[in-house]
Amino acid sequence: MAEPDAAFVTGGTGSLGRAVVRRFLDDGHAVAVTYRSPGEWDELRLACARYAEEGRLIGIATDVTDHDKMGAAVALAASAFGGIRVLAHVAGGYAGGEAVEKVEAKTVRLMLDLNLTSAFWAAKHVIPHAKASGRGRLLFISSRGAVEAHAGAAAYAASKAGLNALVLTLAKEVGAFGITANAVMPSVIDTPQNRAAMPGAKFDTWVRPEQGAELLAFLASDRAAATSGALIPIHGRA
Repeated sequence: MAEPDAAFVTGGTGSLGRAVVRRFLDDGHAVAVTYRSPGEWDELRLACARYAEEGRLIGIATDVTDHDKMGAAVALAASAFGGIRVLAHVAGGYAGGEAVEKVEAKTVRLMLDLNLTSAFWAAKHVIPHAKASGRGRLLFISSRGAVEAHAGAAAYAASKAGLNALVLTLAKEVGAFGITANAVMPSVIDTPQNRAAMPGAKFDTWVRPEQGAELLAFLASDRAAATSGALIPIHGRA
């Protein structure tokens, strides 16, 4: 029997990541999820217990910013599922609120590591498996903030703009192997954390995690075989 169509999802225990994992599982993928918090992984595994029992969902504790650890995580996932066709790089984060003249070095390094370096290592290690599949998909979560500047968010914006450049470059490098590379650029995603941070906002105008997952599911499918090098806005009604 053929091995299941496998996806490697970084940041799969966050609000958007959980929606992506669930959608991929519902669509028939086997999914390997990276995580940092054992508690968050346990919650995801219990929520998707049927798929875990079927062997279509595994969790891998790792540091997505570390080259060697990411290599080991990808190798483990490929061994478990007989390959990897789809990368969904959802991991990332935000830190900001400081003007460039006052920003701390640790903030800049954190943003570059979380949002850009991690994407490099995820892509580097998944590409050989995506090539072997003949129809690989490299998918990334960028941000509206990569193209619309806001004071105090320079480190975040620069890291996401760098991610966009990486995606455009990947599309040129891997297209001949049947692989596509695309990024989704959401505005504010409707998560408990964002609601707590912006209690006065109009939550119903934000992007729901399920909407982001639906777009990624399309990009992962054969229907999107002609779409590569796209930086796709998903802004809700904001």
